[in-house]
Amino acid sequence: MKWALLALALAGCSDDDPCAGAETCVRVDVRSATIARIDQLELDVVYGAQHATTTTQAAGGGTTALPLSTAIVLDVAGSDPLAVGVVGAGKLGASVLGTGAASVTVALGEHARVVIELSPIEACSAGAFYCGGDKLAGDPQTLYQCNAGGVPIARGVCADGCLVRPSKDDVCRASAGTCKTGSSYCGGDKLDGDPQSLYVCQAGVGTAPKVCADGCVVRPNDDDACR
Repeated sequence: MKWALLALALAGCSDDDPCAGAETCVRVDVRSATIARIDQLELDVVYGAQHATTTTQAAGGGTTALPLSTAIVLDVAGSDPLAVGVVGAGKLGASVLGTGAASVTVALGEHARVVIELSPIEACSAGAFYCGGDKLAGDPQTLYQCNAGGVPIARGVCADGCLVRPSKDDVCRASAGTCKTGSSYCGGDKLDGDPQSLYVCQAGVGTAPKVCADGCVVRPNDDDACR
């Protein structure tokens, strides 16, 4: 699948369609009951197996009143509809005022729409992992990393659900099956963990985690590996 992402500049709410002229596009309407204006919108987008982040700014370096609209233009190949998950962080003067999340299904040539409601953020620990909705905005079935200065960063969709652990980092729940001692697995593949880290199975538990800079690849007939 070919992938590219472009978020258009922020614009106040109007009847104009920010997706006009784009082949495959998601319109993002941003609103808030508590936030009046922002100067920057950070978006973290998960599309199928792909992940990207982008930042949009108010024209001329000023601020934009909420509600506002922007668009995510997707450059894709293939006709199968895929889920798009979007997490947004509204900022003013480099400070995050609120975050929100939404999801939609879109196929090649379609225009879709999501509404993100920005709400004040809870205190999450920078660098720590959380399931969406656990101290940060996002999809409950996706694992995110807390970014204290911006939008939460997706680590990956959890195939068998995301496990909230109050005293430790949240993790993707182990998929069906038992890991083999001494073999390597991505988090969520037969052992609990971060889907972007590679673990060594010891007695059914992931040990010696190694963060994969370019992603972790599940290989059904062999040990998993960093890309």
